[in-house]
Amino acid sequence: MVIPDLVGSIRNLLGELNIDQAVIDDVLNTLHTSSSDLDSSRFPDLHVPESSFGGSEKGVELGYHHLKAHQVVSDTLQGVVMDLERFRDGVRNAEKLVQTADTTSAADLHRKRRATDLILDATLHSEGDLRNHESRNEHLGNGATSLGSGGTP
Repeated sequence: MVIPDLVGSIRNLLGELNIDQAVIDDVLNTLHTSSSDLDSSRFPDLHVPESSFGGSEKGVELGYHHLKAHQVVSDTLQGVVMDLERFRDGVRNAEKLVQTADTTSAADLHRKRRATDLILDATLHSEGDLRNHESRNEHLGNGATSLGSGGTP
């Protein structure tokens, strides 16, 4: 996976809340591999002696500028390695934050569901309904007559 593909993958990750763990793992592996490859590069150790360009004034000048350019590229590669490592750490931290948010949301939803269940349970087993039902059975009986029919309640 090259850097533009990596950036595209990260954009996709940020655009969705449904993050595929395989994508995160792939991004982390790519960052680790890229960082390791650059870090283990022998480029900083490869030096062409200034004298390789000849003993003329132009050869010495070319050798000097080659040495300086080589150092700039070497320092830049070291900076890129550090950037990749920090970015990798940022992805790992983001992954942990998302997992924490998911866990917290799940716990919050569980508490809300439990509270709702308790409220529903309270309404299904209402003391007022129970006493009303018992009172009707006790005072009105099963075959209760209406007051207008002349019977005794």
